[in-house]
Amino acid sequence: MVFVCCSTIGAIQIAAHIGNLRGLLILRRRIASLLFGIGILLGSIFWFFLSENRNINDTAGGLDANSQAVGFFLGALIGTTLTLVIASIINLDLKASNIDKNIDGLDSLRVQNYFLAIKDEYSRSRENWRAYLAKQFMDLPKNIIYQLVTAIIVKLR
Repeated sequence: MVFVCCSTIGAIQIAAHIGNLRGLLILRRRIASLLFGIGILLGSIFWFFLSENRNINDTAGGLDANSQAVGFFLGALIGTTLTLVIASIINLDLKASNIDKNIDGLDSLRVQNYFLAIKDEYSRSRENWRAYLAKQFMDLPKNIIYQLVTAIIVKLR
């Protein structure tokens, strides 16, 4: 679980560097966050695979598939949560200007931290929830649900 947690943190840092998502960077400088992400990712891989023999059958004391799945899920959840909390605290002064208030989704993390992006998105959805929901589905092609359902029914026949 520790391996997955560290790998998740490293992968998010690398992705935040590539996508220029300053609100997700744990270190202020992009190149430092990239090197930190690569270092923690490679370090956790080396630690996991080189520290001891991990190829143990579940009947011989190893983990069964269900326990591994739960451990993987919890490790990824903890790594993601740690990244979001730490990055939001470190980037507390990273706030969107009035010009950037119309940016939403992942693009908003380029100009503000995660908690402010969630707060802005929530307040925008509370102001006029019908228009907000219409905007979220506006780019979908017409009758997309009907087309998807009919395609699934045709394949199942």
